[in-house]
Amino acid sequence: MLNFKMTCPLQTDNADVLLDYCARVLDTERKAMLETHMEHCEDCRTMARAQMEVWAAMDSYDAEPISADFDRKLYARIEEQDRVPFWERYWAPVREYLQGQPAWKPVLSLAAASAALALVFIIRNDVPAPTVDRTHIIDVREVEQAERLLEDIEMLRQFEAAVPADSSGANAQKDVL
Repeated sequence: MLNFKMTCPLQTDNADVLLDYCARVLDTERKAMLETHMEHCEDCRTMARAQMEVWAAMDSYDAEPISADFDRKLYARIEEQDRVPFWERYWAPVREYLQGQPAWKPVLSLAAASAALALVFIIRNDVPAPTVDRTHIIDVREVEQAERLLEDIEMLRQFEAAVPADSSGANAQKDVL
């Protein structure tokens, strides 16, 4: 018999091998390998047995015979659907729904939802907005302006210290110009 061991198809996500075995389309070598594996693997045996039952049920199913003019009727229905305008095809399910129930039911629920929404807006608008005390809020721009002002004052102090205090030199320069 075969000297090598087959890996479990269920553990390697290769259940197609079991399905092919049950459908009787598996080649003889792989069939022999799978049967040897199923002697030791309960999970594969259980799945193969269940699939064999499904295939047996499908083989025993007898479809009802179709009428001789089935194709002609099918193509006639397809042509009939093609002649209907597209908007009517989309409106047909809505029309069927409304014919099955009184038309006021959807309108009543829509009106109730609209009234609830309007009530929420009315109540929300009556509540006064909280007032913000602006005296304690300092804008970031104001802080930056204050910092620049302090830097400018410090720069002016440095200029005053660098300029000599005698006014005669300043007047002499004015005369030259």
